[in-house]
Amino acid sequence: VVFSSKLQITKSGFNISTSATGAMSDALISPGPFASKINFFVPSELLFNANEENAYRAVMKAIHDLKAAIRYFKMNDELFDDYKIDINRVYAGGYSAGAVTAINAAYLNEYEEVPEFLYGDYDSIGGLDGLSGNPGYNSNFHGIVNLSGAVGNRNWIIENDIPIVSMHGDLDDVVPYDDDLITLFGLNMVVDGSFIIHETMIELGNYSALH
Repeated sequence: VVFSSKLQITKSGFNISTSATGAMSDALISPGPFASKINFFVPSELLFNANEENAYRAVMKAIHDLKAAIRYFKMNDELFDDYKIDINRVYAGGYSAGAVTAINAAYLNEYEEVPEFLYGDYDSIGGLDGLSGNPGYNSNFHGIVNLSGAVGNRNWIIENDIPIVSMHGDLDDVVPYDDDLITLFGLNMVVDGSFIIHETMIELGNYSALH
C-alpha cells in the first residue's frame, strides 16, 4: 500500500507529507500488509498562478513521483527483498491532493487523454511515467484507496479499469463529491469527484465502493 497526501511549502515548491494518511499507513503496517507513505512535489507555480494548465502540470509531477515510488519497491523486491512485499498486490491511495494523485495515476494512462497544452513537454517530462527514478520497472498498481479525491475526466475510466474504494463527504467544498469545481490550491476548474467516479465504474461493470 502506497499512500500520498498533503503539502508543506519548501523553497522550490511544495513537499507533500501528512499526519492523517501517515497515521493510516502506520496503522496498516503491523500486523498485516506493508504500507509506505511517500512525499511528492508540487510546483510553486500552482500557488502563485493557479490555473488549469499549472494544475495539470502539478498533477503530472505528483503522478510521476508516485509511480517512481512504486518502481522503487518493485526494484527492491527483485534485488534485495527488504520489505517482503507482494508486487502483485500493490495499492495506491491518499487524502485530497494525495487521492487526486492516485486516481489520476490510475486512469490518466493514455497519450490521447493528456491535455493538449502538455503535448510540447510530454517527452521531456518523461511521458506518463516520468523521470523520477528507478527506470526499467513498471509502475502498475492494482487498486485505489480514495479519500476525497477526483479524476480530471470521467471518460478516462474504461471497462476492466483499476478497482477503487472511496470515502467522500457530499458537502465537500474543496474537492467536489460530484462534477463541480475543485477549489484546492485556489483553483476553479471542473473535475469529476468520487460519486461520478463510482457511477462511471459501476456503469462499466468495474468494481467500486463508495462510502
